[in-house]
Amino acid sequence: MIKAKLPIASLLIGTFFILATSSILCLSKSAHADGTESLGSPSIPIAAGTGIRAAGIGLENHLSGTITITIPDAVTVEQVILYWGGNNHDHSQLTLTDTINVEGADVTGNFIGGDTWYANGKITVSYRADITSLGLVTSGTSSFTVNGVYFPDETYGAGVLVIYDDGSAESQVDIRDGNDFAMIDWPIPLDATELQTFNFTASNADRIGSVELFVGSVYSSYFRPSSFEITTGGTTAVFSDQLNSNDGKFWDTVNLVVTIPAGATSLSAQIFSRDDGIFAPGNLPASLVWMASGFSVETPSPDSCWITTGGFQNAGKSSGTKDYTFGGNVGPPPRGSWEVVDHNTGDNFHSNEVHIVSCDVINLTGPGQPGGKKGFKINQASFEGVGRLNHKDGYIFTGYVQDAGEPHGKKGNDQDFFSITVRDPGTLEIVFEASATLDGGNVQIHPPTGKYKK
Repeated sequence: MIKAKLPIASLLIGTFFILATSSILCLSKSAHADGTESLGSPSIPIAAGTGIRAAGIGLENHLSGTITITIPDAVTVEQVILYWGGNNHDHSQLTLTDTINVEGADVTGNFIGGDTWYANGKITVSYRADITSLGLVTSGTSSFTVNGVYFPDETYGAGVLVIYDDGSAESQVDIRDGNDFAMIDWPIPLDATELQTFNFTASNADRIGSVELFVGSVYSSYFRPSSFEITTGGTTAVFSDQLNSNDGKFWDTVNLVVTIPAGATSLSAQIFSRDDGIFAPGNLPASLVWMASGFSVETPSPDSCWITTGGFQNAGKSSGTKDYTFGGNVGPPPRGSWEVVDHNTGDNFHSNEVHIVSCDVINLTGPGQPGGKKGFKINQASFEGVGRLNHKDGYIFTGYVQDAGEPHGKKGNDQDFFSITVRDPGTLEIVFEASATLDGGNVQIHPPTGKYKK
């Protein structure tokens, strides 16, 4: 159940499980682990790409299983990373490598986290191998077998994270992995998983991201609650009771498609052993292990917008003589015109060589571009160019405008704003400047049109 409103386009789920019966614990300090009781950055190179996808299979009840994964058609597979794990009975059973058979080929993986004793005879471990070179995953739907995995207490299963490239602008791709156990009321740090935060460059428009999880939850004769949270843009979505060995005992795969709001610079994920009171209120929450998480988000394309504007500033008055009048347009092609007149000094600045420098989203109380293109939230545009001051050519200038909404004076709206600074090209000394909120007129920032659309 989603308890908060985060724009999630789709949710696909699966899982693996660890049963805890005692509060006895021991944390191994292996230097080979990528993450123990907290996922970490992989110790292998991670390929660039435009998207990421996950799939897995539970292996507790079967000697072998088939992983089936679907990625978009007509893409190039850049990297395929295989994860698997289970429970040993004793620390002496830990090996720094483990072997799994993948479609008939033996693959050796490295220990990446765990050796954590969380209950009598239950010591959780995780392994990873890059199997890109096997060529088992291609565009569309691919299937391959995995077998030969054995752990003395429990065998969770196996799953792959696939990074692909569809030929569009490169996305930011990030992976965290290791072994992070959680059971409610267990001694710290086993009571909860660690929050994972993925940082990225902000965009001026909403965009699509994806989150992938390999996580375990208890599968038993009765349902045991669990929960995970995804937070971005200041909004948290809570997913209750989604984990229940959905890929077969004891493995779950989660694939989320999320909308990253304009201006957001991070997304965080965390998994909990807790009862949200949704599916089976009062049942003992699941013990679980988080083994890996993938994240991707579209990289912002170069900002694009254009400006039409005209208005005046008059010390807060909408009538009478004016302090400044100004007007012009900038873009959408890299040209435009701009004029500002200071009626107190008589200074006049005019340019026919002005272009957009950046288009940004800032915190304004009013709407940025009312009634305009859906999802277009740009409300500040910066520009620069060369012009003439008092009929003398060659001056350089910078400026910006803010489109806080209209109609002017509507309750809740900020006022539109303009600013310009003109400098001597030789000394860079400021020779003219003007900035003020508008007392009349309008600033309008537009999305790109025609051939200038992204």
